[in-house]
Amino acid sequence: MAKEKFFNRDIENKILQFLDRPEIIIIRGPRQSGKTRLMKLISENINEKKEFINFDIPSNRNNISESPIDYINRIINNKNSDKITLFLDEVQRLDNAGEILKIIYDTFKGKVKIFASGSSSLEIRQKMLGFLVGRAIIFDLYTFSFGEFIRSKDNGLYSIFKERNNSLINLIEKGEEPLHTALSEDFLKLWKEYIVYGGYPEIVKADNFDIKKSLLLNLVNLYIEKDIISFFKIEDTKEFENFLRILSFNDSQMLTISNVANDSGISFYKADSYLGIIENTYIASRVYPYYSSISSSIKKTPKVYFFDLGLRNAILDNLLPYENRGDIGKLAENFVFSELIRLRKKVKYWRTKSGAEMDFIIEENNEIIPIEVKIGGSKAIGKSFYSFLETYKPKRAIVITLNEFSKNKINNTDIYYIPIFYL
Repeated sequence: MAKEKFFNRDIENKILQFLDRPEIIIIRGPRQSGKTRLMKLISENINEKKEFINFDIPSNRNNISESPIDYINRIINNKNSDKITLFLDEVQRLDNAGEILKIIYDTFKGKVKIFASGSSSLEIRQKMLGFLVGRAIIFDLYTFSFGEFIRSKDNGLYSIFKERNNSLINLIEKGEEPLHTALSEDFLKLWKEYIVYGGYPEIVKADNFDIKKSLLLNLVNLYIEKDIISFFKIEDTKEFENFLRILSFNDSQMLTISNVANDSGISFYKADSYLGIIENTYIASRVYPYYSSISSSIKKTPKVYFFDLGLRNAILDNLLPYENRGDIGKLAENFVFSELIRLRKKVKYWRTKSGAEMDFIIEENNEIIPIEVKIGGSKAIGKSFYSFLETYKPKRAIVITLNEFSKNKINNTDIYYIPIFYL
């Protein structure tokens, strides 16, 4: 029997910093993103007794709901230990999850450390967070980032990637000069695979592309039918699937919910509800336009981007290789969005009434940084770019290219051309 592949996650070290603190650690993220595996990896750093509890199992939900204190006392007595670490998987399955965790935290503080995972940010927010103010720290675990994907394939190449990636982060956050590009062909080969098949751990582990396709299509079916339609009690399966496909096809474009509703043959309110479900199960996210006023921003038309491109492509049943695709521009924009989110950046876009547009805007240290995704052959920037520079006069701007690395200056703005695989 072949040994199971397992890859470390970047978020692990951030979580380990809170091992000796009393707060409950909540790990949120999509199904099959590796939350359970991450908790098991974290458990290897814990010397005291520990217990894993899966709340997908009804008897576990029933037992802890009847009496949380008795349930925990039983575990402590069985382990014959005064201190124990609990790993609670899919905790949002508990109807009264927040109240139960609060009771355990308050009753056994100093004796019980809790790690809890959940697949629905909506359920976690509604059922838990109100009870856990000051008692919990939240981490979001997405599917593999591009860097984690590289590390799973070539650890030596990853060390070079990490240097370039850090230099891009330092450019964004500190204005430092980025490192020059290296090994472009090797990075691009992996990037072209990543934007087709995405970063779900089981898909990353599969070496055969036919197996990757089968796993992704199966993931879509399980995700939609079991975790979304069943959990959120959606009555018309075909209707929801059709809405999701239309949304996938229109990703990275301005999204008018009424138009998508009309295309899907459903009401505005149902379309808005479906979009909320899609956001809260880590499939996609709305990105709003940049305005100085937050209230003005959220009233305007958003765009929608997907967190994992393999899932997006499987929803569209389009897993053609990079060279045969007609949606590379969309995939590149989606990729930049998802990597910026993994870097914990707040992402917006910019568009004027006259139609001038900038793909992404991020704010760093009270400065705005425009980011344009331009992976075609020409690196010439258009009128929209000049319009933004003239309006906001940023100190630096970034153009994401396929493999071009250079720098020039327009008025007082430094323009950096950065290869997409730096992300």
